[in-house]
Amino acid sequence: GGIYDHLGGGFHRYSTDAQWLVPHFEKMLYDQALLSRTYLERYRVTRRDDFAATARGIFEYVLRDLTAPEGAFYSAEDAESAVDAKKPEEKEEGAFYVWTKTEIDKLLSAEEASVFNFHYGVKQSGNVISDPHQEFVGENILYVAHSAEEAAKKFNLPSDKVTSLLLSAREKLFAARERRPRPHLDDKVLVSWNGLMISALARAYQVLGDVRYRDAAERAAQFVMTRMYNEKKKLLRRYRDGEARYEAHLEDYAFITQGLLDLYEASLDIRWLKTAIDFTGQEKELFYDAERGGFYDTSGKDKSILTRTKESYDGAEPTGNSIAILNLLRLSQMTDNKEWRAMADKSLEYFGSQMLNAPQALPQFLVALDFSLAKPKQIIIAGQASDKHTQELLQEVHARFIPNKIILLADNGTGQRTLASYMPFIETIQMLDGMPTAYICENYTCQLPTSDVKTVASLLDNTRKTK
Repeated sequence: GGIYDHLGGGFHRYSTDAQWLVPHFEKMLYDQALLSRTYLERYRVTRRDDFAATARGIFEYVLRDLTAPEGAFYSAEDAESAVDAKKPEEKEEGAFYVWTKTEIDKLLSAEEASVFNFHYGVKQSGNVISDPHQEFVGENILYVAHSAEEAAKKFNLPSDKVTSLLLSAREKLFAARERRPRPHLDDKVLVSWNGLMISALARAYQVLGDVRYRDAAERAAQFVMTRMYNEKKKLLRRYRDGEARYEAHLEDYAFITQGLLDLYEASLDIRWLKTAIDFTGQEKELFYDAERGGFYDTSGKDKSILTRTKESYDGAEPTGNSIAILNLLRLSQMTDNKEWRAMADKSLEYFGSQMLNAPQALPQFLVALDFSLAKPKQIIIAGQASDKHTQELLQEVHARFIPNKIILLADNGTGQRTLASYMPFIETIQMLDGMPTAYICENYTCQLPTSDVKTVASLLDNTRKTK
């Protein structure tokens, strides 16, 4: 995944140099989005607090350093920065992030330094193992070399004392690092990468319950919806310095639609679902190959692009096709749209031989395939999104790793009427005895509705065990 920044949160990258994995200190928005989602899912499966802490660290970094005043997310921070503020043109790889042992020892108390250096593998000679170009001689990249428990045993200290010492040490070093010349900020706003981050933050709100994550996702989504359109109401790909430019590609539509679907399931605000539906209609018009299935990466309107490709390799980012197909499957469940289901099936068939021959190269396609073969659960809550009991019911859902599901809210208002325009049976969903009520369904055949949180938990667990 990369190198985790233990002081400021977020992940750096590794780059490949011949047989070496070389530290590369650039921080990319899409890496933060994809890795944070991975850690959230690992936490949901294992309930290990360190996975949740890593996800929180990523989000703290993004909200602090990659968020524009208007709410959108910037693209990246560079790997290089100046060593000396008086010589800004003289930059070195990782200068903002690496430490000599002498620097650390001067900034911390003796006890803090001993515990910190042991925990994070700090050495007088430096700790960089893979350094073929000798860029990091005598420098240290912080990583967890020994656990806090090992540190407590080595220094004969209580565990809470070690935790306190590590926290105070990190705070001191972070404050000192903030006084260094910062890496250059790539302040482009890209629809695709913002879509990935919106998705990650929406899921973070579900899993971790921090309302700041939902609010940040909503601000970014609102920015895209209001600032990254042209006069024909089509998405534009890039925004910078007050100007949005370039027609959006498939990945832009696919990633922002995924983000909006996740944001709807987190906030239960119907406007996000309606916008996702609108974007999917545009996506079909611009990119879908009705004859063979699959989506072209571009619209074909730019004559400088000679060939319209259909990317199938899920590399550092998933492809637009794999996410677009999964979006169609989710939306077909949310709206009972048979055409969108057929488009998804036809597209999976188009890429089928590639999935068979090189499944390791198409992991996100396999996620979509799994969704298409499963019987996704429809979890419908009757009640108001802001109601405390509604949130308690949803917490039972969010606490479990249930990848093939959709969540809908029957709010006895605009949201329910909108959903009922696609699926008339939603009109019949209502609260029992004035209490928010959960309907857990498969193929829209629902088990007995319940307002009891423990019953919801039991129904979800029993259903999962039968899979």
